[in-house]
Amino acid sequence: MPTEITAVDVIRILGTLSDEGGDRSSRNRFIRGYLTKYNRPEPILADIDNLLANISGFGGDVESLDRAYGDLLNRLAEVTGFSVDYVKYSGREKITGIWKVNESFEIKVSAIIGKSFEEVKGIARNALLILPQELELGRPFVTVKRLGELFTMVSQIDLPVSSVASILMTDDDYDKRISSFMELIFLAFRKELSKKAQPSCLKREWESDELNDFMKGLKLPTIGMLFALSESPCNGEELVERINLFLEKTGEERLKSPMALGAIMGALSKHYSGIKEELVLREGKNYRVAEKYRDSISEIKTQFWRRFQEDNR
Repeated sequence: MPTEITAVDVIRILGTLSDEGGDRSSRNRFIRGYLTKYNRPEPILADIDNLLANISGFGGDVESLDRAYGDLLNRLAEVTGFSVDYVKYSGREKITGIWKVNESFEIKVSAIIGKSFEEVKGIARNALLILPQELELGRPFVTVKRLGELFTMVSQIDLPVSSVASILMTDDDYDKRISSFMELIFLAFRKELSKKAQPSCLKREWESDELNDFMKGLKLPTIGMLFALSESPCNGEELVERINLFLEKTGEERLKSPMALGAIMGALSKHYSGIKEELVLREGKNYRVAEKYRDSISEIKTQFWRRFQEDNR
C-alpha cells in the first residue's frame, strides 16, 4: 500500500514555496492542489506533526517548511468554519493569515516555527501567535497541540464558530467575549434556561431586527441564497441560477457550480448552529427558506435593493 503524500513531500517536489507568479505560484499550487483535499482537522494536525518532526533532517528549503506550517494552520481554520485570507509571505509583521467570522470577528494570525525570543521578534503585538511548543516570550501565544484539540472538538459538536473566535481574539472587546460566553452557557444548560426568560440573543426564534443585523454580516452569495428562496423553494440548479443573477446585478463573480451551495449552507449554519433556528432547509434536492421568516427576508431584500440603487446613482 503506497505511503500517503505529506506536506514535506510536496515541498521537496516544489522546491520552494513562493507567492511569485500569481495563480501559477508554487504557493497557489500547494494550496489548491494539496491543502484543499483536507476537510477535517485530524489529518491536518497529523501533517503538521510530521512536518515538525522532519525539520532537523530536511535537506531542502527550511523557510518553505515554515511557510507550509502557516498555510496548514490556515487550512485548519477553514475546515473549522472560519473564512481565511492567506497573507503574502513577505509581510513585515510576519502575519500568516487573517481568520474571519462574518464582519464580527477578524483575527490576525502569526503561525511560525519559532524556538527562541529572537525568532519571534517583530511579530505584531495584536496577532495571535501559534507556536509548536511553549516558549517564555513575555506575550500571549497558543500551541498547535492545544489549538488542534479545540478545533477538533468544535468540529465534532454543534458549536457556533463565533464562540471559538472570541476565545482567540487578542483585543479587549469584552462585549463580543461575553456574548460568545453566553452562547456556550446556553448550549450547555439549554434545558434549564428554557424554563426562564432569556435575552433575545439566546432565543431560538429570530427577531426582525436581529435577522437584519445578522444578514448585514453575510457574504453576497449567502445573501443571494436567502433572497432567492424568499421568492419560492427550488432545486439546486435553479437556486444557483437565481444566486448568479443576484451576483451579476451586484457586480460579483458568479458561482461556478451547484457544488458551491454546500459551502454556502455550511458557512451559514456555522454562524448560528446550536443557537438559532435554521433559516434555510434542504429537503432532498430542493431548498426552501423557513416559512416564518419569509416576510422578514423579503423586507430586508427590498431595503437592500433600495440602498444599492441609492449608492449606485
